[in-house]
Amino acid sequence: MFKKRNLIFLSLLILGVFLISGCWLISTPTYTITYDGNGSTGGSVPTDSTVYKENDTVTVLDKGDLVKTGYTFTGWNTAADGSGTDHAVGSTFIMGASDVTLYAKWTINTYTVTFNKNDDATTGTMTAQTIASGSSANLTACAFSKTGWTFAGWATTSDGTVEYADGASYTMGTADVILYAKWTPPATYSLRDIGPAGGFVFYDKGSYSGSPSWRYLEAAPSDQSTGTEWGCWGVLISGADGTAVGTGEQNTIDIEAGCATSGIAADICANYSIENSGVTYDDWFLPSKDELDLMYTNLKDAGVGGFTVYVYWSSSEYDAFRAWFQYFNNGLQSNLYKDDTYRVRAVRAF
Repeated sequence: MFKKRNLIFLSLLILGVFLISGCWLISTPTYTITYDGNGSTGGSVPTDSTVYKENDTVTVLDKGDLVKTGYTFTGWNTAADGSGTDHAVGSTFIMGASDVTLYAKWTINTYTVTFNKNDDATTGTMTAQTIASGSSANLTACAFSKTGWTFAGWATTSDGTVEYADGASYTMGTADVILYAKWTPPATYSLRDIGPAGGFVFYDKGSYSGSPSWRYLEAAPSDQSTGTEWGCWGVLISGADGTAVGTGEQNTIDIEAGCATSGIAADICANYSIENSGVTYDDWFLPSKDELDLMYTNLKDAGVGGFTVYVYWSSSEYDAFRAWFQYFNNGLQSNLYKDDTYRVRAVRAF
């Protein structure tokens, strides 16, 4: 009997020891934190070797040397697609009853394309264009201009060759870019050369200037009328009295505004259009008194242009009843009544 009681006591004593120590009978679950680079292209993901229990506080680690080309690290998220819970570096959260994986969040980098005029003579402005790294976009159309020159495209250095056409597709790298405008010099003309519109060059002022800019005057290849009125006899046309070289276009504009008669000399020129080499030219006007004289001296006197030995109107008004003309047999300039009918030859500036 004594032995039996001793055996029971000993058994209870051993069981108590086990219950107090927690061995065998009680085991607390543990959990881990895993960091995922989520498409990273270099470096190593941080490692958290801590064994966590439920309700433990977790401090979120930094990315270390983890990188993704063309992207910026912006923190961690519990879902690879960023739809889970965000966790900033250094922030804390309470561990739940399961393992946790934190995925790196990446924001694609954007860089700017800056457009450089590449010449002090170039005018206009262009805003820098923003493009995401690795993405392609069409370059902003060139808004620069250089008097008399033609835009040829963009180069990556100021003295480089053209690498990108106007509006070409551009794939952005991982740094800001400067593109430099490249220009093709204007064609040069001598007196009596065939001009862009197929007419005859009769004046060269030596350089481009004005607004719009121009350097040369070109006469149409043939007459636009064998006999028409200057128009609006008895009406003084405001602004149509310019006689100097460079005033014919404005004279014509003013005549069109102040005299509604269709088919008069200035109206014929203003509505004249011709196509040459696939390009339509419709910027013609009636020459001023001095422009008409240059046309006589540099073309007619040289036997170029197919002019007749007759009278041609200028766009220069003398008074309400008369306007300037020129005889193309001897070069005489004078004024005659606006309702007389004489020949017309349009000119254009370029």
